[in-house]
Amino acid sequence: MKKNVTRKDIAKEAGVSVSVVSRALNNSGYVEKEKKRRILEIAKKAEYVPNPMAMALQQKRTRQLLFFCGDLTGTYYNQMYHGMAREAEKRGYHVLTIMNEKDFEMVRTMLVDGLLFPTEEVAKSYAEAVGKNYYLPSVTACFDPSVVFAKPMPTVVIDNRKVLNLAIDYLKKKGHRKIGIAVPFNEGYANLRYRYWKERMMLEMGSECKKYILDVKGDLKKSESPRGKDNRDLSYQSEGFVYMDLFFLGKQAAKLYIQQKFKATAVICFNDDMAFGMMEELKRNGLSVPDDVSIMGIDGIYTRERYEPKLTTVAIYPERQGAACVDVLIDILEDNKYKYMNYSPFEVLDGETVKRIESL
Repeated sequence: MKKNVTRKDIAKEAGVSVSVVSRALNNSGYVEKEKKRRILEIAKKAEYVPNPMAMALQQKRTRQLLFFCGDLTGTYYNQMYHGMAREAEKRGYHVLTIMNEKDFEMVRTMLVDGLLFPTEEVAKSYAEAVGKNYYLPSVTACFDPSVVFAKPMPTVVIDNRKVLNLAIDYLKKKGHRKIGIAVPFNEGYANLRYRYWKERMMLEMGSECKKYILDVKGDLKKSESPRGKDNRDLSYQSEGFVYMDLFFLGKQAAKLYIQQKFKATAVICFNDDMAFGMMEELKRNGLSVPDDVSIMGIDGIYTRERYEPKLTTVAIYPERQGAACVDVLIDILEDNKYKYMNYSPFEVLDGETVKRIESL
């Protein structure tokens, strides 16, 4: 039998219909035992390889998932994607990625079974655009449990209010009262983390807490409401490669700290990358972490292992969040039970950047 055989060729040699061959190869229906054995033997001998497009059309499933993510250069979303990809592979699926998270029209041209989003903001933008009249099962990573979608969408949530309160509780147990925050810009969940820090610190020390804000872009001076998401002025370029450099913004936060009249004894950075930048710039200016100031991050990304002193952080496990998103989406596709609200774990990872002090 010739190479690149079709099911029609196998059916002809086996003396059966094409539908019988399909049932035998897909193990999807009754075929007499001897006929099935004969069909499988012919297919194996002929080195039959099914056409993936034809299989997708027959089964109404491509086993491909699409992840909208505007920036995989950031370590957090890179880890999230790896968690998605590994979990999908375990369950017989693959994850494709679109780097332009606004190009929702691409969905209409791609053969995929479902969609994954990196944040609730991107998910809401999709739901208000293509998602209005082009339904595909969708799941989003989420950082705000209060978010409401026009159409219900399952989420895997990092509860930022609890994350910030855990960080503050940890620092208070170490004796810190003047707890500041470094905010890179006023949008998305950077604004969310700022608001939850402020909510708690206003209870702890009233309006005095505002003395300890490191507002890198100065947006909070204009308005505490998040501005429209536009990262053009936050992008940097190296060797033709464009990326968002939160390490650099951390260095800017350190410069603000050095200039401040009122200095926090501990600073919670928006994320780990920003904390690394802040530590580097403080060191360059002769300040010691944690002797002169304690630094705490949020994320728990793998690059934490590369810096000294080792960063103390609240780990929110991006790879686990990504894997959970995939599990929920595949459960939807395979008609398994699933929950709309799924919480992702978090915990403090002790490091060397927070010292115990006597309360001031």
